[in-house]
Amino acid sequence: MTMNCTFCEKPLATGKGLISVKSDGTISYYCTSKCERNSKIRLAKKVKWTTLYRKRKSERLAKK
Repeated sequence: MTMNCTFCEKPLATGKGLISVKSDGTISYYCTSKCERNSKIRLAKKVKWTTLYRKRKSERLAKK
């Protein structure tokens, strides 16, 4: 079963990455500690190296 990183949306192989469970029961999967740290202080859509940022940028360029 492959999962995607909650922050950057990269695919994770089975047994790799970090799993974070909050007290409200939500589960977050991270590929690296870099993604885990950034998810606490930044929005993924504003960080240039994330997939979400690239998708939004290409949508904006397509509208023009």
